[in-house]
Amino acid sequence: MTRSYLIALLLLISTIVACSSVRVSQDYNLAKPLPVLKSYRWLTAQQTTTGDVRVDNPLLNERIRRAIDRVLQEKGYQAEPTGRGDFQVAYQYSISRTLRYDDVSGTVGFGVGTYGRHGGVAVGTGHHVSQYDEGLLVIDLTDNQGNLLWRGQGTRYLPRHPKPEKTEKIYNELVEKILAQFPPGK
Repeated sequence: MTRSYLIALLLLISTIVACSSVRVSQDYNLAKPLPVLKSYRWLTAQQTTTGDVRVDNPLLNERIRRAIDRVLQEKGYQAEPTGRGDFQVAYQYSISRTLRYDDVSGTVGFGVGTYGRHGGVAVGTGHHVSQYDEGLLVIDLTDNQGNLLWRGQGTRYLPRHPKPEKTEKIYNELVEKILAQFPPGK
C-alpha cells in the first residue's frame, strides 16, 4: 500500500466515524419542575406526512414508535393506548442533505530518481468536502392540555441504502440516546 493511499483511507475512515455518531440535546422549562409522570399515550397514530418518501414510510413509523415505546417502558412508564395517560408522546422526523467541510491541509513530498539523478519536491494544499444525509428526530412530551413538558432531539448520519436490520439498529440507537436524557437530571 502506498503512503498516499493509506492517508486517503484513514481520512475516509475518520470522516465516516465522525459522521456516524448520534448528537443529542434536550429542552425543558428550568423554572417549572416536571410533574410526576407514570403513564403516557400517543398524541397521534402516525407522524404528519412530510412529502419526503424517505420519511413518509409506514415501516419507519413503526420502528420509531416501537423504539420509543420500548425505551419509555424500560424507564417504568406505562402505555395507555385507550386512556388519557399522564403525558402525550409525539415525534417529528426529517432527513436533510448536509455538507461536511474539513479545514485546509497541506502536504509536502520529496522524491529521488534512479541513481540520485532526478529528484523532486511537491507541495499540496486542499480541503475535503463531502455530502451525506442526516436524520433529525425530535421527540415531544406534552401534558394533556398540549403544553410542552420536554423535547429531546438527535441527529445522525444515515447510510444511503441500509438493509432493514441496519435501519432498525440506527433508529433504536437514535431513540435510546435521545430518551437517555429523560427525565432531566437523572
